[in-house]
Amino acid sequence: MTKKRSRFRRAKASALDLTDRDIEILLALEKHRFLTTDHLMALTQSVSKQGMNKRLRRLYDAKYLDRPRAQMHAMAYADKRPMIYALGNAGAELLSNRFQMRLPDIYWTEKNRRVKEKFVEHTLGVADFMVAMEIACKEAGNIRMISREDILASAPEATRRKRHPFRWLTRVHWNNEWVEISIVPDAVFGLHYTDKPEGKNKAYFFVEIDRGTMPILRRDISQSSFARKLHSYSDTFERKLHTELFGIRNFRVLTVTTSAERIGTMQAAFKAEIASKAPVGMFLFAEKASEKVLKWKNADGRGQDLA
Repeated sequence: MTKKRSRFRRAKASALDLTDRDIEILLALEKHRFLTTDHLMALTQSVSKQGMNKRLRRLYDAKYLDRPRAQMHAMAYADKRPMIYALGNAGAELLSNRFQMRLPDIYWTEKNRRVKEKFVEHTLGVADFMVAMEIACKEAGNIRMISREDILASAPEATRRKRHPFRWLTRVHWNNEWVEISIVPDAVFGLHYTDKPEGKNKAYFFVEIDRGTMPILRRDISQSSFARKLHSYSDTFERKLHTELFGIRNFRVLTVTTSAERIGTMQAAFKAEIASKAPVGMFLFAEKASEKVLKWKNADGRGQDLA
């Protein structure tokens, strides 16, 4: 009887010639941080899950990939859950050498070992959305995604030089005083509509992945809440910080959350907190389970398509 190999212990690696698909996998993991087998199959348009699993195992054994141990607890009660992967030491070295990527000079296996389950889950939530958006754009045929790296490359020099360029300070009037609040979107991207005229063919988005645990409103604006995000993005819009910081002329906030009921409470918060300051189409909402990633509802509840 063949002994079953440990999921989280590498076997002796055999000689491995990397394929174009292997490189796609490494580039995707560098971009998204963590991805599941299902994500990698979708991004590489792979058909055979068995074949993909075998290949990922060989890449893992050869240290091109890592399997974060933070997923072990979830796997204990969800055996059918897809394996989660991260970039390994050999993978980071290859990308650095082949594509001259400026990757952190760290021991990747140790970095992946130290991550906590909540961080992995949140990062995967962002990846779920971004991978779905990437695939939807390819299927649409007339939409090209603009990456955060492309947005940053076109931003003013002062922004490009920042350590955290997509974190910025906003100013909110709360309880008769001005309060400075930092905002950090979960993701940033743009859409280039290739069939529209210049000047009307690009839209930009800040993404918020809501797991249903954050309070909608708190008395103290310094504490995290959805209303706090509303006020921060509203100030960004009013003072045109998006243009000053990133050189973009428009933006919308996409909030992916857990249920229609949760969306309803968020829409109510918009109307109560900032309806007089921001257009209803600036904040769009969708349920996490929805496969129609280009279809959203605005703060008034009306449908709004991104396609």
